[in-house]
Amino acid sequence: MESLGINLGSLISNLVNFVLLAVLLYMLLYKRVLAMMSQRKARIERSMADVDAAREAAAKAQQEYDRKVAEAQRKAQEIIGQAAQQGEQTRSGIVADAQREAEAIRQKARDEAAQEKTHILAEVQSQIASLSMLATERVLGQAMDEGTQRKLIGQFLAELGPDPARRN
Repeated sequence: MESLGINLGSLISNLVNFVLLAVLLYMLLYKRVLAMMSQRKARIERSMADVDAAREAAAKAQQEYDRKVAEAQRKAQEIIGQAAQQGEQTRSGIVADAQREAEAIRQKARDEAAQEKTHILAEVQSQIASLSMLATERVLGQAMDEGTQRKLIGQFLAELGPDPARRN
C-alpha cells in the first residue's frame, strides 16, 4: 500500500482517532443535538397548532362580524321603514289638517258672504222703503204720515218675502 502512498500505521491511528472522536461526539453531543432538534420540532408543531387556532379564531371572528353587519343592516332597514311609515303618517296628518283648515276657511267665507248678503238685502229694503215713500208722496201729491207709510211699506216687503232674489 505504500506504493499507493498510504502509510498503514498512519491509517490505523487515524481510524482509531476517528472512532474515538465519533464515540465521544456521540456520547457528549449527539443526545443534546437530538434533544434540541426534538424541542425545535415540538416548538414548530406548537406554532403550527397556534397558527391553525388563530386561523380558526379569525374565521369565527369574521363570521361573527358578518353576522353583526347583517344584523345592523337589518336594523337599519327596519329603522328606515319605520321612519318612512312615520313620515307617511305625518304627511297624512298634515294633509288632513290642511283639508280641515281649508274647509274652515270655506265655511267662514260662506258665512261672511251670507252675512254680507243679509246686510245688502236689508240696505236695499231700506232704500226701497225710502224710494217708495217718495214715490207715494209724488203720486198722491200729498205727504202721508210716516207711521202709515211705514205700515204700507212693511206690508209690501212682507209680501215680497225675506229673500226677493230667490223668487226670480
